[in-house]
Amino acid sequence: MKISRWIVLFFLINSSAVFAGPSGINIKNKTTSASIYFSKNCFQQKIRDTIVIRFDYKQSALFHAFTFNSLDSIISFMLKNPAITLSIDGYAYKDEGNDTICYYLSLNRALFIQTYVLGRGIDSSRILAVKGFGKADPLIKKIDKDGLIVNVRAELIMNYPPPPKRPEIEDRDEDGIVDRDDKCPDVFGYKDNNGCPGKDAVIVPFPTQESALYAATYKVLDSVIAILTENPALSISIEGHAYKAEGINAVCDRLAKERAEIVKQYLLSRLVNLSRINDVKSYSNTRPLNAGKNPREIDLNSRAEIFFTGR
Repeated sequence: MKISRWIVLFFLINSSAVFAGPSGINIKNKTTSASIYFSKNCFQQKIRDTIVIRFDYKQSALFHAFTFNSLDSIISFMLKNPAITLSIDGYAYKDEGNDTICYYLSLNRALFIQTYVLGRGIDSSRILAVKGFGKADPLIKKIDKDGLIVNVRAELIMNYPPPPKRPEIEDRDEDGIVDRDDKCPDVFGYKDNNGCPGKDAVIVPFPTQESALYAATYKVLDSVIAILTENPALSISIEGHAYKAEGINAVCDRLAKERAEIVKQYLLSRLVNLSRINDVKSYSNTRPLNAGKNPREIDLNSRAEIFFTGR
């Protein structure tokens, strides 16, 4: 192809391109001077990745099977991901000739890659730019351990589409139930109660990671006994609870059961008739009162609950 035709081709193509530096992995055939570099996360969802294809010194065509195999793997990936676009930049080394020779050598390297990519089924609309940079200041400025000049290369910049925005899910009360499914969106509640809390519960506090009664527990339980004494038609249900920060599930199961049981035994010891205790349940760590954002909230979740019902 004549030089004038190369120039026409070059200026017909959109010249915008963004450069990202190669890093990470070097796959190389040690018997040739052609190799490919690409980022360790090259095929993950990112903004862009740069793949470097090395050419032989003063050559603008590729001859080595290994390099074509590497290009084919990139093309295969693009065929499976139609949203990915490509920019191609060519570079030359300062010793390969004067400014004009190096410019056309670098452009021809980029155009060689373009021709090969198009011939393997990539639509031309997916190639955003093809540019030759001559012997302009390159990113890589050294000879590798095998004595090969790294700057004799073309760079393929793979441009990825931005990842889809994750939908914002509103959960005003932070109970883990989205507002659209929460019957009580402003009050911390339970999934099995449509996002609403239990009503009219008497909170019986316990020390964190303990199931023993202490002063605050006695005070609440004695007030419950007083109400039952004054209202013989009332009965109660008892629930035991724990919080996830108190331990693994097995520990929380045990704490919740022990808290419910010790409340029951204390009431019986104070002459509350067993017939007035309708139910004793434990919910482990599945029904917190709040999101546990601070020590005070965590303490509140270490509890039992008592519900009054009429008979």
